[in-house]
Amino acid sequence: MLHNNIDNLRTIRRLPSAGILLLFIALAELICAVLPAFAPFNHSEHKLRLGLALFSPIGASVGVLIGFLLNQAHANINQITSAVATEAGQINNLDRLLLRFGDQFSLEVRARLNSYLESIIRDEWPELKVERGSNKTHLKWRTISQQLFKLDPKTPKQIAIYSDILVLSENIAESRESRIDRSSQKLPTIFWVTMFLLLISICSINLLVASSNEFPFGVGIFPGVFGAMLGLLVIFDQPFKGSNSIKSTSLEKVFDSISTRTE
Repeated sequence: MLHNNIDNLRTIRRLPSAGILLLFIALAELICAVLPAFAPFNHSEHKLRLGLALFSPIGASVGVLIGFLLNQAHANINQITSAVATEAGQINNLDRLLLRFGDQFSLEVRARLNSYLESIIRDEWPELKVERGSNKTHLKWRTISQQLFKLDPKTPKQIAIYSDILVLSENIAESRESRIDRSSQKLPTIFWVTMFLLLISICSINLLVASSNEFPFGVGIFPGVFGAMLGLLVIFDQPFKGSNSIKSTSLEKVFDSISTRTE
């Protein structure tokens, strides 16, 4: 049950970014608020010193860990966005080459390429949210790939273009496979379990210190900050899921360009 709840987070990811942040801030503060009911503390100078001694190293370690993961997640989003733009550019270049190839059969392949690109946008993009590609899109590309080998270059110009067409077709196939593979990349379940245990540790330290009433704000705000950072990780963890997922904008622009291209 814990695995399913942590691994999917599908309902949470449908929320806007602000909603996710507020939810995790509230959850972190709520856990720290109810913890005293299960582990009541009596204030003492020894407990206060212990809490203060633990607060700095644990707080710093948590900050460094989450900061590193946030940086990695953000870099991953940038890499995927760039890869999608590259894939769109490859499809655009293949369309140009097929047009320049200049025979009737290459024009028919162009029409199929246009249909393939539309299938990526309409059929496959929603499937990336469930970490898989579209079989319909796959079949369209397989047909194109087979037809490319049936092109018959005759002039020196066509021979030169044909070589580039074959290279581009391989690149497009690799880009699609890479995009589908990246859709399933995510932080492992053990990470979320660890984050939950760290939150309990932070709340415990907060309880030791806050019980003295000498630090009502400085330490008390830390669980909320921790919750906000967890919320950011949820937002950035799986780039193809949720309301903040990567969009197919670059592919859509190429589709519009191909649909109206005449030369």
